Amino acid sequence: MRRQILFRILFVTLTAASGFVAGNAWAGLKTLHSFCNTSNCTDGNNPLAGLVMDASGNLYGTTEQGGKFNSGLVFKLIPNANKTKYTEHILKNFCAKPSCTDGSFPEAGLIIDSNGALYGATGGGGKFGAGAVFKMHPVTNGWAYGVIHSFCHDASCSDGSSPETELTYSGQASGQPYDGTSPLFGATFLGGSSNRGEVYKLTPNGSGWTFHVIHSFSSGFHGGELFVDPAGNLIGTTLLGGANSGGELFSLAPSTGTEATLYNFCAKANCADGAQPIGRLLMDDKGNLFGTASVGGAGAHCVSVSGCGVAYEFTSAGKYKVIYNFCSRASCKDGEVPSAGMIMDAIGDLVGTTYEGGTGPGGSVFSLHHGTTWMETVLYNFCSQLNCTDGAGPVAPVIVDSGGNLYGTDAAGGANGDFGTVFRLKP
Repeated sequence: MRRQILFRILFVTLTAASGFVAGNAWAGLKTLHSFCNTSNCTDGNNPLAGLVMDASGNLYGTTEQGGKFNSGLVFKLIPNANKTKYTEHILKNFCAKPSCTDGSFPEAGLIIDSNGALYGATGGGGKFGAGAVFKMHPVTNGWAYGVIHSFCHDASCSDGSSPETELTYSGQASGQPYDGTSPLFGATFLGGSSNRGEVYKLTPNGSGWTFHVIHSFSSGFHGGELFVDPAGNLIGTTLLGGANSGGELFSLAPSTGTEATLYNFCAKANCADGAQPIGRLLMDDKGNLFGTASVGGAGAHCVSVSGCGVAYEFTSAGKYKVIYNFCSRASCKDGEVPSAGMIMDAIGDLVGTTYEGGTGPGGSVFSLHHGTTWMETVLYNFCSQLNCTDGAGPVAPVIVDSGGNLYGTDAAGGANGDFGTVFRLKP
């Protein structure tokens, strides 16, 4: 769906360039798990979401396909004492109930609360077949699982359908685990009053959860990842729509549902400012926003008519600017189609992934360093190994641990064929 099929609008070839630092690639990539290493891919297939790590260093994630019922699963990777080997444990196989009322085909990442419970969303299944939000927590002999909300409860799907993005909460941006009591927020790809997607809130009420639609999109559509800013506003993007049909960056007040459009993408000729924003948003301590747009841009060596994507900044003063044009190097050695957003490391560099390009050319992990200008360094090129056993096609954001190690997923590649991997990248 959204991250599997990146919409490409027909634009003309673009010409500008950006700074690039060649070499300095991190040598320490380790594949922690290659999916489909069991018959019928019962261990999972096609991880489209990123990872979450608990205090013990265990990694949790989802695969959109595979599992016992070929409808995706939730997995846990447990490291040995020196973290040289990780063992996969399946926590949940989706579509275990008739008609997949427990959910199916998760594309969204997980969040974790202070008690170790996990929360996520599935793009399909649920009581009405249009997706579900779930919670699962550890018990004596496994994990207890429950659906919090099933989407499309009426004929018009006024409550939304196809929730494909990670849940968010106040404090998440600073790295705090979810407290288990405050509201959770999310967005749907479709549904709502205009069938363009909507933003919703889920609040624990003691015996269950209260669901409320905050906002139905009417200009932009296909809601993306959200985060809660320090003032309590929700910041997010829509993949398409807006004044120029290239997607929007918006702010939303949860108490009123009032939306303010911060920027309409594709405002420049040939969408040189980027289009189809996608992935995680980041705000620094000065209130500047950073994100990625999967197409558009002005990469000098981009041959795609829709563009090869950009990294952008929206400053606290309200100014939008492209900070890097992908495919600025010959043969797109700096990567193209950034579809995951970025994180900030301990020294203030931005770190992200590209779905395609690099020297592999199965995509890349990159960093952007701000000196006089923003300069890109490719940290790793996927598909550098024969038959892409090191993975290919990352579409999810990376996470970073206290030692500066990066962890992430590849949607394809791996030792068992084109089924995806979990990786660690050391400095």
